Amino acid sequence: MTTLISFIIVLGVLIFIHELGHFVLAKLLGVGVEKFSLGFGPKLIGIKRGETEYRISILPLGGYVKMVGEAPGEEVPERDLSRSFTNKPVGKRAAIVAAGPMMNLVLAALLLPVIFMIGVQVPAYLDKEAVVGFVAPDEPAAKAGIREGDIITSADGKEVDDWEDLLSALALNPGKPMELGAVRGSETIKVSITPSSSEAGAGYGGIFPPMRPVIGDVASGYPAKEAGIKAGDEILEVNGKKIAHWAELEEIIHKSGDEKDFIIKRDGGTLSFRVKPKFNKDAKIYLIGISRKEEQVLRKYGFFESMEKGAAASIDMTGKLFIVIKGLVLGKYSLKTLGGPIMIAQVAGKAAQAGISDLLSLVAFLSLQLGIINLFPIPVLDGGHILFFGIEFVKGSPLSEKFMAIAQQLGIALLIALMVLVTYNDLFRIFG
Repeated sequence: MTTLISFIIVLGVLIFIHELGHFVLAKLLGVGVEKFSLGFGPKLIGIKRGETEYRISILPLGGYVKMVGEAPGEEVPERDLSRSFTNKPVGKRAAIVAAGPMMNLVLAALLLPVIFMIGVQVPAYLDKEAVVGFVAPDEPAAKAGIREGDIITSADGKEVDDWEDLLSALALNPGKPMELGAVRGSETIKVSITPSSSEAGAGYGGIFPPMRPVIGDVASGYPAKEAGIKAGDEILEVNGKKIAHWAELEEIIHKSGDEKDFIIKRDGGTLSFRVKPKFNKDAKIYLIGISRKEEQVLRKYGFFESMEKGAAASIDMTGKLFIVIKGLVLGKYSLKTLGGPIMIAQVAGKAAQAGISDLLSLVAFLSLQLGIINLFPIPVLDGGHILFFGIEFVKGSPLSEKFMAIAQQLGIALLIALMVLVTYNDLFRIFG
């Protein structure tokens, strides 16, 4: 029930804000609005105020604002011509259409600072001294000579108090040489490191804080679950090699699908398991279906810092969205990774159980995605309409009704195909 209620709230907010953008600007620009609907299809409930009927319809996966004279070729009474959408200048029509996705972007921009003020869960190690727990082989830190146990104290002359300082310094210098100061035993050393650039453009050093190899979750449908490994287990050895760090464990598992012997600590005793990793085509690595148990702490920020972090989070999420879209287009990521309404419902349910901050974070994340994707120049989406208005502006006359009808049909077919795909993916994740 929590999952269903959370799903309705999340989706309802996103749809309402989007349609409110269309509605408000249409009213401000003198366009008549006949219907404001949350959902599609037959009406569940509705109320009429003035010329507008406000309604909730049976299919909750969207909504619409029906404006006077909106449809091409629609007959409009003489008295309503001045309030007709199609009779407004092309710039005003484009603005009304763009107002929906823009409201989603505004909602995300407003929510993110609020989330940081309420408080966000962050890894506990970020506040701890930058003691190196593991150095990934062949990565920048290893090449620079950094070793396990080193304590990083400075980056390019600036003091490093904790892991957050260090990771921020590395992230801001992709591909640029920088000097790190460190304490190694009783001596102070300096090393030059050139962080590599991640796919998102941030710098990466290949160093990790201490992370005990304790399992936080075990995924269904993967070898670890089938073998009997449980959350809370601590992995002590793999194939006779002692494991002291989670990243070290990942290095061993990800490389090959050969059967591996695990020695695990559970309830004060030790158990042995033989597990054969499963190849994941999307990630292109071998997995056994475990995730790390990570200590989290609640961190709250002041107003100005929240504004700064909210803006940074917006930019970061936008960049990652375009990286994923690029990967899907180029075939780097599988279409199987896409999720639909069922996945959103599941994530919404978990977010609601985690707390208000997580639920608002999900709303902000989805609202940002909805706003950006809706601006893509695809027929049926708002961006498609804006593209047509742009062509009309350059051409000096509207596009033909036949062309518009065909474009709309293609857009609808594309959306239906996408909905079928993501629903299949959702069901496959549950039952496959």
